[in-house]
Amino acid sequence: MLYSIIIPNYNSKKWIRKCIDSVLSQTYKNFELIIVDDMSTDDSVKIIKTYTDERIKLIELDKKAYNGGTRNIGVANAKGDYILFLDCDDWLYNCNVLKELENTIKQYPYDLIRLSYVAHKQVNARVKLKEDNLRDLANSVFCAPWTKCVKRDKYVPFPENTLLEDVVQHIAQVDNIETYINLYNFWAVWNRDNTNAISSDVAKYDSTSKRYSSVYRNYADLLDLRCKHDYCEEQRQFRLKNYKDIILRDDILGLINGGSSQ
Repeated sequence: MLYSIIIPNYNSKKWIRKCIDSVLSQTYKNFELIIVDDMSTDDSVKIIKTYTDERIKLIELDKKAYNGGTRNIGVANAKGDYILFLDCDDWLYNCNVLKELENTIKQYPYDLIRLSYVAHKQVNARVKLKEDNLRDLANSVFCAPWTKCVKRDKYVPFPENTLLEDVVQHIAQVDNIETYINLYNFWAVWNRDNTNAISSDVAKYDSTSKRYSSVYRNYADLLDLRCKHDYCEEQRQFRLKNYKDIILRDDILGLINGGSSQ
């Protein structure tokens, strides 16, 4: 069994060593670690290059790809049977998570395995995700790709050139699988203490226009998405309504039409 663990990197010099070390310390050794750097401006790439482990592959981009694009590039270069994602400011929960996952896949070689997480520096931090079937998974409000282990030949690419890549891919990914299990095991520690994360302050990463164009892009991608399973279609319609409500808010339209020179 070979896993491809893919890490999109952007300005993570404070956290990237902890992230990489948590992967290299795994008791299960048959994996590759693909780090895709999205044009970092700090010293995180220098830190990555200090590692000599042959399982690490660093891809440095010369054009911005955002989280969705970096993940797609990582998968395009992957050789593993299963794809796992880890954000550059997070780390694996303990040194046995890959071994525990391996034991499960030997028994249940399913298309997708759902994994729980621990939220760093939060009250009630241990979060066990409770989606026991595909309908529940499709309807989950938590779409983070690093909570899913998916067969490489079942992987659905993320939308690119947008800051809101998770929702559409989540629905399309669930729609593309037939077998699923919720492992309940803690996989990663979600770091809520990173002020440089894209999710914490998008304005640091790109312009205001990119934020609002991403809402429209998600709405358009959802309109174009065709689902074969009823539970995915239901979630697509639900998300379409949410995005439509956001677009029609006066404060959003005011910013787009009159509050920005872009």
